Amino acid sequence: MKRSLIFLLPVLLATSFLQAAGTPRENRRLAEGKITKNQAQHLVLKKFPDATIKSCVLTNGHEHGIWVVTLIQAGSQKTTEVSVDGNSGKLLP
Repeated sequence: MKRSLIFLLPVLLATSFLQAAGTPRENRRLAEGKITKNQAQHLVLKKFPDATIKSCVLTNGHEHGIWVVTLIQAGSQKTTEVSVDGNSGKLLP
């Protein structure tokens, strides 16, 4: 038992570190002070707390990136798309 815990601990720590680090693209956006995918999803969930996010894609806007978050609200089967400004984090109409 003790031996298995000694083996599992480094594996669990490495896994949690890799998940927190993010992709190189996400790290670059963080360094530039822009909204990451995770931040965009959290901003949308503040507005729609009972929703389930199906996808989140970064698209090119006129001047900068825009996150398009597709979600399904609780009790509905209809999908809704919400756009999030990639620089300011504002929800766009």
